[in-house]
Amino acid sequence: MSPFVILVPAAFGWLPADSAILLALFSAPTGFLILGETYEERPPAHTSGPCLTARTLTGERTVDLSAISTVRLRTYFSRSGVSERLVLVRDMNGVCLGLKSAAGRAALRRALQRSCGAAPLAQPRVSRAARVYLGMATRRTPLVLHTALSWLVMVFGTCGYIVTVLALADRVPK
Repeated sequence: MSPFVILVPAAFGWLPADSAILLALFSAPTGFLILGETYEERPPAHTSGPCLTARTLTGERTVDLSAISTVRLRTYFSRSGVSERLVLVRDMNGVCLGLKSAAGRAALRRALQRSCGAAPLAQPRVSRAARVYLGMATRRTPLVLHTALSWLVMVFGTCGYIVTVLALADRVPK
């Protein structure tokens, strides 16, 4: 659901315009934070056979490491720079798990190295930045580009979001 939905009750006078604007400004960042936490692993993670099981905010998730479809890298920022990197693994069943621990990343790296010898159609799609972060590539350029682009998307996305909410707030009758 869009955070702009909160501006509709304000347009009809059911909610004070000032409250609606504040709610719209804070609901999207809060939603993104909660959404990112739903698939992030909590230690300890357990590996049994080809499966990696970890607790998340929404319960236990089990990813089949023998049937990986995509691997991506997500970077979070704080005031001091990069605060956290999360490797997102999705298997053929659609289960997504965000790996933070060294043990989880090592299990994923071993699974990806085993899948390199498989048929070309069965190989997972792994982003270049994730390959570098997992230690499977030597060039650091993709990780640097990923970090810079992630930061730019975050800054411009936040600015664009604030400008859009404030522009819509001008249309809400007071």
